[in-house]
Amino acid sequence: MMQAKVSDSVYAARGHAFLERLTKVLSPNGILTGDQIGDAFIRDWARDRIGRTLAVVRPASAQEVSQVCRLCADAGVGIVPQGGHTGLVGGAQRPEENCIILSTQRMNGILDLDCDNLSCTVEAGVVLETLQATLKEQGQQFGVAIGSQGSAQIGGLISTNAGGMQVLRHGMMAAHVMGLELVLADGSIVSSISGLHKDNRGPDPLRLAIGGEGAFGIITKACLRISPQWQCAATAYVGCASFVDALALLRHLRGAAHEVLSAFEVMSAACLPLAKRVDPTLVPPLEAPVHVLVQLGSVLDLPLDSMLEDALAAAIEQGIAADAVVAKSDRQVQRLWALREGLVEGHSRRGYHVRSDVSLRLGQLPDAVSALEAMLEAEFPGWIAQSYGHMGDGNLHFNALPPETIAETEAREIGRQIEQRIFYMVLDLDGSFSAEHGIGRTKAGWFHETMPARHDLLARIKAALDPDTMMNPGCLLVQEDGPR
Repeated sequence: MMQAKVSDSVYAARGHAFLERLTKVLSPNGILTGDQIGDAFIRDWARDRIGRTLAVVRPASAQEVSQVCRLCADAGVGIVPQGGHTGLVGGAQRPEENCIILSTQRMNGILDLDCDNLSCTVEAGVVLETLQATLKEQGQQFGVAIGSQGSAQIGGLISTNAGGMQVLRHGMMAAHVMGLELVLADGSIVSSISGLHKDNRGPDPLRLAIGGEGAFGIITKACLRISPQWQCAATAYVGCASFVDALALLRHLRGAAHEVLSAFEVMSAACLPLAKRVDPTLVPPLEAPVHVLVQLGSVLDLPLDSMLEDALAAAIEQGIAADAVVAKSDRQVQRLWALREGLVEGHSRRGYHVRSDVSLRLGQLPDAVSALEAMLEAEFPGWIAQSYGHMGDGNLHFNALPPETIAETEAREIGRQIEQRIFYMVLDLDGSFSAEHGIGRTKAGWFHETMPARHDLLARIKAALDPDTMMNPGCLLVQEDGPR
């Protein structure tokens, strides 16, 4: 049964008592209120959104999360879970103050590492970079790589089903999850963690939390699939005349090195100046209309450098690549990847811009880029197209930079029109307007409008698990009811 709404004045009157009860169930330093709550919790990474909150709670265990959920359910206060706060769709900010932020940053233990079983169990707040470093010491690795890995937490990566640079080799985050521990809206702690690679005792209902963005419960632990550390790798930076040629290069490399191909990233030349906003010393090693980053990796001791050099020499001879540079040191590899990884932060430093995260069948991607760039030039003169992304898995980030001479309010108004055009053009090609960033709050309306059957089925499941819409209200699903 839905709980009745109460007036703002009654809600405010009981707020102090609610915060006192929260303080009693949390470990020391487990709650922040008032001036203690800084931008790190309420402003999103891209600095596009500012949220509001009654408090930031930082539980240290699943048991504390459970107690917080019970108190929030009794008080009619919503819960917005927050991991490393690197999301780009507003999933961790809520404009209304009738919620708390639940940060998982203190739940950061690597609880079990089983190299024989190729699995590890970690708490939700473990930072991806920390996990990778720990695994490397044991000769293992985790197959997800993203630019924000120094901040992004495992719980958030699972909640958004993150993608990244190695999806064509290892798959999305969902492919790495063997089991989860979840706290539901009523405080129940449920777990599907067994450590078993094969466990066919019916469907695992907790997998609903993968990509669920906290709408169905709060992830507190995860059992993850790991793999042996590569013994060798090779990285190259390639220039192509067009996205058509870049796709031909991908096709060529699949034929030459499919089993060891781990990353294939593309960037239009117009994107590169944005990376220099992060590091002015970054200079591409070649000039071309389209820049491509290729990575090979293997647990076998293979001559990957020569394999890559031979494959690229053949690509140049065939006319699908204009030039190529194979990195000869770890320093060179880092500098080449810094060009790609600096784009996102560079866009943020420039200021407001239209950001998209779309996916298409790979064969459609070159024509889609051409159509999107032509649309922007014809319909929104002065806006600068930025086409880049994970071409190896069909994920395109088509961004649009406003002219620096127009006011931000005007740019945002025009930007909404551009976003609409991008999404409808992609949907006309049976693509997706959310490839790896999730739905959050910025795309919940689009999700409801364009996929009503899926949206409504998920809403029915949420109603069963969270009848009072306490778990991240307004995120993923269009909110009809919420915290009172």
